[in-house]
Amino acid sequence: MKNYITPSIVAFILVIAFILAGCTSKTNQTTTTATTTTTNQSVKTTVTPDECSTINNLINGYESGFNSIKTDKVNNQFTNQWRTNTHMIGANCTVTLNQSEQVSYQCQTPVKTQTQTIKSHQKLAKQLRQCLTKTGWFESQKETASSIYSTFVLDTKNPVITLATNQEGIGFSTRFEIAPPLGL
Repeated sequence: MKNYITPSIVAFILVIAFILAGCTSKTNQTTTTATTTTTNQSVKTTVTPDECSTINNLINGYESGFNSIKTDKVNNQFTNQWRTNTHMIGANCTVTLNQSEQVSYQCQTPVKTQTQTIKSHQKLAKQLRQCLTKTGWFESQKETASSIYSTFVLDTKNPVITLATNQEGIGFSTRFEIAPPLGL
């Protein structure tokens, strides 16, 4: 399967749709807090303050170019890129400064099965939702047979947060990104 639409393009389209639709207030979303028990294992459905602080620290780090989480520089002739000490998903997260001087934070991780992929995407999307919607962020989600996109937008001045899970070859990949606002 070839992917022609990148998460950044999807995020751009979603923000434009919000603007054109005249969305100026937070949509009503009801979240249910519960604990489900399956074979003596408790499945967590709420987010701790520490988990929200990681997300908030990343969002706040956008203004400074994520300087506080950069570690060693990656040798890349096309962009300036650094590894990070903060990982939303997986163990390979980077900060990239492109030629337009726009900074973004990305993490990507391979996932073996579709079931595992869906569960991990839904878990992180729920965590983001619980941390962000109470401060006015809008969420949009799109799902196809081979992908799930969750995009969080506050306004045209704050970064866009995208969680994208796609089928790649015989496996799947989940990508988390904090990127420049679409108005730039």
